[in-house]
Formats: sequence, structure tokens, C-alpha cells
Amino acid sequence: MKLKSAGCWLSAAWGAAALLGFSMLACAQPGVWKPEKNIEIVVGLTAGSSQDRSARAIQHIAQSKALLGVNTTVVNRVGGGGNVAWNYLASHAGDAHWLQIASPTILTNYIIGTSQSTFTDYTPLALLGNQYIGFAVRAESPLKTVRELAERLRADPAGVSIGTNSLGSYLHIVCALTARSAGVDPKKLKLVIFQGGELMTAALGGHVDVIATVSSNLLPHVQGGKLRMLGISSARRLTGPLAQTPTLKEQGIDVVLANWQGVFGPPKLAPAQIAYWDSLFGRLVKTDEWRRDQEQNLWESEYLPAAEYVRFLKTDYEQAKAVFIELGLARKDF
Repeated sequence: MKLKSAGCWLSAAWGAAALLGFSMLACAQPGVWKPEKNIEIVVGLTAGSSQDRSARAIQHIAQSKALLGVNTTVVNRVGGGGNVAWNYLASHAGDAHWLQIASPTILTNYIIGTSQSTFTDYTPLALLGNQYIGFAVRAESPLKTVRELAERLRADPAGVSIGTNSLGSYLHIVCALTARSAGVDPKKLKLVIFQGGELMTAALGGHVDVIATVSSNLLPHVQGGKLRMLGISSARRLTGPLAQTPTLKEQGIDVVLANWQGVFGPPKLAPAQIAYWDSLFGRLVKTDEWRRDQEQNLWESEYLPAAEYVRFLKTDYEQAKAVFIELGLARKDF
């Protein structure tokens, strides 16, 4: 009886210890989070824009594949150079039911002083992909290559008009870095800034000598025979319809830069919330539907999860800041 009683006592003791151990383990590990209500994907640009198309692709794939278990909506909050959308996201601090599609303007707008917030004020969740920037001319232009463009710029920087969108954008940075790589002071460029579709009108009408913009804007006019691409800012030649376009690097211009697209959450998301979105986007970018969408819109699907995306953003931010300080466009408090 005593032996039996001792065995019962030991069994009870081990049971209690096991329960305590499981309890301590549960307390030591972060909780599991999953969405409990509608997910809202915020876009700071108009319907039909590149960011809007990506948001709706995410929405469609997540719902058709039942990846979320809740509904999703895409909401366009346009205005203030993107500040309206970012301020709206900031109002949902700590709540992972809100996401926002982001571009490099989250970095550049802060650097040049048109926004008071930057990437560190939110929660980076995923880099989705990159779209590269091309230089193009009218089909009738005497310029055939980026090498020839560099020679013209060295001879007379102000003698070549280069059109692009958005002062203080990654498009602007590519122009500045190309000039610098060619041995030309970037501040001497004759840069003409256009809004929206005005850039392509100027290019097709011959109102500027060269334009610099993302490849998806150029391709329809290149395929239609009205524009010719001189080069693209990718590290290596792309596949598909841009396979014949040489990179800037192979033409002696040491410039690689992507106009990337990513996803941010509101400020102060918890590790469990970030882990959830890491898992979801990791699965979403592997679907055939996502690959097809990226190919159709000329995005290179180069996914980074949250931690790697943060490191990427830190590097990109410092590089962009250095360029805009050199150009005299950076905010005064750097």
C-alpha cells in the first residue's frame, strides 16, 4: 500500500510539474494571432494605378484561395501626396486588420520634406516585387543607346532634356545616378517634371529628348513602334517582352535601382501579428495567380518577409538620402 501510495504521489507530482511546465511555456511564447474581422487594404493612389492593381490581386487571391478566413476590401484614400492614406493607416495603431500598399515614396517624401512620417513610423510586412526604370526616346531619335546618351550629357548636360514624373522620386534618382556615373554633375541636368500622363504625351510629341519611367509605362509604346528603349535599371537582363533591352550596367553606367512595391501595417504591430502576415504573404507569392499577375504587369516577383524587408528599407533609405543631399533637395534637419 505504501508503495502504491508513493507511486500515486509521484504520478500526481509529475502531473503537476508537467502542467506547470506547459503553463510556463505558453507564457514564454508569443500568442498566435489571426484576423477576426474584415481586412482593409489601403491604397494611396487612384483606382487602376499600379498600387491599386496589386491590392486587388492580393484581395482576389486571398479570397479565392481562402487564405484569410475573413473578407477583404480595397479602399483608395487619395490626396496629399500619399499623406492622406498614411495618416489613415496611422490611426489604426496596433491593429493588423489594416494593410497599405507602399512604394519608395514612403522614403523619399520624408527625405525631401513633403511628409513627416517614414518607414520607421509603421510596420513593414513584405516586399512584393520590383519594377525597373527605363530610358526611352522617340523612334525617330538619333539616340540609340545609353552610351550615346552619356556622351551627349558629358558634352553638354543641359543640352539634353530628360522628362520624368515626380521631383524627388526614384525616377529622379535614376536620372541623377546615371549622370554621376557618366561623370556629369547631376545638378546640371535639364530635368523636366511632368504629372501623370503628361510625361508620355511629351515623349510622343517630341517635347523632350528622353524620358525615364517604369517599364510598364514604356512597353505599350515600344511595342507600338513609337518609342525605343535605350536601357533599363535592372541588375541583369529581364525576361519576357523586355529581354532585348540592355541594362544600364552593361552599357557602362553602374546604376541598379528598382521602383519597388511592398506592404505595410499600422504602427506598433505585435510579433504574432507580423508572423501571421509573414506566413500569409509567403504562401500568396507562391501561387500561380500571383506569378501571372506580376508577369502581366512587368513586376519582378522578389519577395522579402518582414525582417528582411526592414533591412532592405534601411539600406534604400540611406542611399536615397545621400542622393538628395547631394542634389540639395533633402530636408534641412539632416
